[in-house]
Amino acid sequence: MREYVLSIFGLHADFGEEAVERRGLNHRIFWIPFLLITASIAVALLVPETFEKVVSVGQTYILDHFSWLFSSTGLFCLILVTVAYFSKFGNVVIGGKDAKPMLSRWQWFSITLCTTIAINILFWPIVEPLQDMLAPPAAMGLEPNSHGAAKFSLSSMYMNWGLIPYAINALPALVFAVCYYNLKRPFSLGSILYPILGSRANRGVGSVVDVISLYALALGMGTSLGTGVLMLARGLSRVLPGLQNTPGLWAFLLSTVVAICIMTSVSGVLRGMRMASEFNAKLFLLLIIFAFMAGPTVFILDLSTEAFGSFVDNFFARSLFTDAFRVDSWPQQWTVFSFANYMIWAPISALFLGRISRGYTVRQFLSTNVILPVTFVFIHSSVFSGTAIWQQIVGGVDLQASIATGIDEAVYILLENLPLGGLVVPLFLFIVLVSFVTAADSSTNAMASLTTTNLTEDNQEAPVFLKVAWGAIIGALAFIMLVFSGLDGMKTLTYLGGTPITLVIIGAAFSLARLIRTGDRYNNV
Repeated sequence: MREYVLSIFGLHADFGEEAVERRGLNHRIFWIPFLLITASIAVALLVPETFEKVVSVGQTYILDHFSWLFSSTGLFCLILVTVAYFSKFGNVVIGGKDAKPMLSRWQWFSITLCTTIAINILFWPIVEPLQDMLAPPAAMGLEPNSHGAAKFSLSSMYMNWGLIPYAINALPALVFAVCYYNLKRPFSLGSILYPILGSRANRGVGSVVDVISLYALALGMGTSLGTGVLMLARGLSRVLPGLQNTPGLWAFLLSTVVAICIMTSVSGVLRGMRMASEFNAKLFLLLIIFAFMAGPTVFILDLSTEAFGSFVDNFFARSLFTDAFRVDSWPQQWTVFSFANYMIWAPISALFLGRISRGYTVRQFLSTNVILPVTFVFIHSSVFSGTAIWQQIVGGVDLQASIATGIDEAVYILLENLPLGGLVVPLFLFIVLVSFVTAADSSTNAMASLTTTNLTEDNQEAPVFLKVAWGAIIGALAFIMLVFSGLDGMKTLTYLGGTPITLVIIGAAFSLARLIRTGDRYNNV
């Protein structure tokens, strides 16, 4: 019994110092972000208006002055992962040629998909095209809600959520996987920079990267969870008219999500999260098939064909579009912001995505982390964006007006206007809940692992108390922000706090370039 209890908390049966030190709390990496988070919350609650104004000005400054950097870095990432895919480096097996996979291909894809898209794919493919149609960039010369604006809005979804964002996400994850498994570097974000900095990458530089990334991710997860709970609460109020959208309901939903997340996280990535992700991926596919068959099928096929052609034809121009004359700063609100946002979250995601990739080749890694999820996003966006555009222009449903109430309002109205809408909305809410769990689960695992000392390839699970602690911190942060209306400012602070981490993406790109030059040398480890 004693051995079982100790094993739950990541310890061993003997009480010797050596056993305890095998896996424990990394105080330096844990406490600095925790104190920064506490200070940020305090400032946001004490002077909310000043706080939001300052961080908003900071975000505007960064986007206005560094759009060129975000756009060019994103395209550079895509070029590099393409070169890696077709080079001899693509034959390298992560962990060495004798490494055995941790997951099947379907399990691996399911976890990767649910980790990288979270709930964003459920809402933005409906809302973003509607907003783009209503206010297309002035530089394009498109009339609002015109047929040209409709085609542009769908092609923008392909751009803002497709190849470049997934290349940004995959690049540091690939570098981390090779450095961790093949080069035997520590479980730290600094390892991503090892090919260019050598052993210096895991000293001061690595700790700084770990701290800033952890700070940005914790704030980002807290605000995302808070925003999502609001969406869930409003959706439940539609399904159950007598249910009041109150802080009590928010607390219940937050507790449910955090509790499920902790349970699946505690059971380990190869058990709880695998089952949740496989189930969630199947629900995604079921929803897509239903919406495609029940919606304007021919219109979806026609519009997506045109939009994809426009996407391919204008790919390089659109990926580097910064609106130099700042006619309306449309790229800064959409494409550039999307690229920058992925750069901020990519390093911390790299720990999780890299960790579960052992036993597969670099080429298979890029297929699972770029090609397959991008294909899924394109199909999902074609169906739901196409349906939203059809309902707005042809179907007589004013979805754009409903966005003022909340971005999720347009989603629920769209679903209710499909056949069997009364049944689809509850299913959709369930998918949102499961998506929350899978996204929060991967982040909790990454944060717990990053704040654990002495993780090894054979002993990769962080202690349970750290997973519980991070789950509780995120849940508490989300509730505080919800009750005191601080979500908007904290979202922007997440962006500002993580912006320096974009330098890590640039460093990771140079690391990958150096690894590509080694060919298949690192197969023999």
